[in-house]
Amino acid sequence: MSAPTVFGINFGSSFASISIIGKEGHAECIANEEGERQIACAVSYNGEEIYMGNGAKPQLVKNSKNTITGFRNLLGKTFNEVPSTPSLSLTPSSQVIAVPDSDLPGYKVDILVPAPSATPKSVAGGKKSLKSTPAASGANTPLNVEPTPQELVLSVPEVTTLFLKSLLQSATDFLGTAPTDGCVIAAPASFDTKQRDALAQAARDAGINLLQIVDESAAVLVGYRAGLVEERKERGFNATEEEEKADKIVAVVDVGETGVEVEVVAVRAGEYVHLGGARDETIGGRELDKVLLSHFSKEFTKKTKVALPLPLTITDSTPEADLRAQTKLLLAVEHTKRSLSASSGAATCAVESLKDGMDLSGSINRMRFDGLAAGVYRKIGERIKAVVKDCGLDPVQIDEVLLAGSSSLLPGLAKSISYLFPESTPITTNLDPSQAISIGCALQALHLSQLAHSQTGLIDLSNLLHDPTTKLPTTAAPVGIVLPGGDVFYVVVPEATILPARRQVSLAVEAGATEVGVEVWEGKETIEVETIAAPPRDEDDSDDGEDDEPEEVSNVVLKATTYLTSIKVPVKATKAANVVLEIIVTEEGVEVKGWEEEAGEAKKPKVERKKVEKVVVKA
Repeated sequence: MSAPTVFGINFGSSFASISIIGKEGHAECIANEEGERQIACAVSYNGEEIYMGNGAKPQLVKNSKNTITGFRNLLGKTFNEVPSTPSLSLTPSSQVIAVPDSDLPGYKVDILVPAPSATPKSVAGGKKSLKSTPAASGANTPLNVEPTPQELVLSVPEVTTLFLKSLLQSATDFLGTAPTDGCVIAAPASFDTKQRDALAQAARDAGINLLQIVDESAAVLVGYRAGLVEERKERGFNATEEEEKADKIVAVVDVGETGVEVEVVAVRAGEYVHLGGARDETIGGRELDKVLLSHFSKEFTKKTKVALPLPLTITDSTPEADLRAQTKLLLAVEHTKRSLSASSGAATCAVESLKDGMDLSGSINRMRFDGLAAGVYRKIGERIKAVVKDCGLDPVQIDEVLLAGSSSLLPGLAKSISYLFPESTPITTNLDPSQAISIGCALQALHLSQLAHSQTGLIDLSNLLHDPTTKLPTTAAPVGIVLPGGDVFYVVVPEATILPARRQVSLAVEAGATEVGVEVWEGKETIEVETIAAPPRDEDDSDDGEDDEPEEVSNVVLKATTYLTSIKVPVKATKAANVVLEIIVTEEGVEVKGWEEEAGEAKKPKVERKKVEKVVVKA
């Protein structure tokens, strides 16, 4: 049986990426026809040509009014819901208008409609020709007939469909066949039901067999999990679920071009529970672009004596020469950022005729850039800290930090936010952060495709589209055990576990024991701050003779708070054996079972059972 032809799409606000399933079920982020793995979310009309993706970005310099960007976040909105505040974009683009006879936002662009008998120009370099239908009369049209200028109005869903269709074509060209088995697309957690429905409809209109829309944070978790498995295999380990912590709390930090999105997710034995998150569009890749714009504009002015005060806020009074220079320099610094991410050496930036006919040629190294970007890094760290606090957590309770987004490739970012968390909390980088979301989507598409074509028959996947208003019940507090005579609380079912939940724990029993008694409690995590005195300095190492200030260290402490029930399991242990406790938590309450298990096969001749209806559930 051939491998399913599925793919995943990370549809960002500024860039998109495509991943497919390659040999042996591995997911890989592919390059489009232009060799780009990060595909600009841009569409541009220039005369008879349509430019898609990265080929549309240069059109922002001289053809900005016919170049459409930033359309993803307008999906599912009416024109009245479009923010009236000035755009934070650093480049001009086609203005958002109200589509006639509709409440949808859209764009108006100028195009040239070819003469009926004109031969369409070839498709190359990311551009496509506008095609026309031959004249109904069949009469020959003179070759000197000029194309007709027209205005074309496109709604946001139509632009989205056009762009998604180009991504589908790129996947088809790479695979050599249409990926008919389906696609999974990621959407921000901030997207509401209307926006997700609009995205789903645009994908279907583009000819995509949409299986599911997943949260970007969930896609990142799936992508990194696959990366961890591959990394362990390469190192010779047998990668299994037991080799990583089954229950953990993960912070997903997505540093995109237009903002930072932080999501906190509880991973519970392979299930993901969204605990909270927020998006901040005042920081992100755009702010890092401003850092480079300011640096290179000052260097340009210093060398050429031509004033170029960048970055600029786009207004009607912005000088055209400065605005064009900013656009040209912004396109150049995108490559500079990639060089800074990929190499420890200096990254160059060169722009021909930046302003007044003068060229720019400069460079910057990582140390210099990280120093200039320290303020942006600090704001990102503050946003992460605020989101974790809003989730009712302390940074010490975060077990892992996963980075996503092209801007998080910069090494200085991971270093700058590491101070927020304990040294034991990994900031995982075993996968290219710019590819994590699309890889996770492709793997999810593979899973759904295999599920739909399983031996049990074809399964209807139409109900898999995410509804953010649906909240599954979860445990509001951890449920665990306390051994008689002890005060240590062992968590069996963690907080934020989707119900119903079934967990087992095995207790070692010494030979000769006749019974094992266990109490079942609800508990609570608290944070205790321990003050550690700094070691005194040697006289030679201290200028003022004063010791360093004591260090405060936060620790997570588990405490049993509410007694639920207890159970005694009789055993006939002639030799060392185990007692297995099974705790089942539902919305109605908690049920506890226990039985003896000897070495080898488990035996359950008699199950001791206790049930209690007192348990806290959070919707």
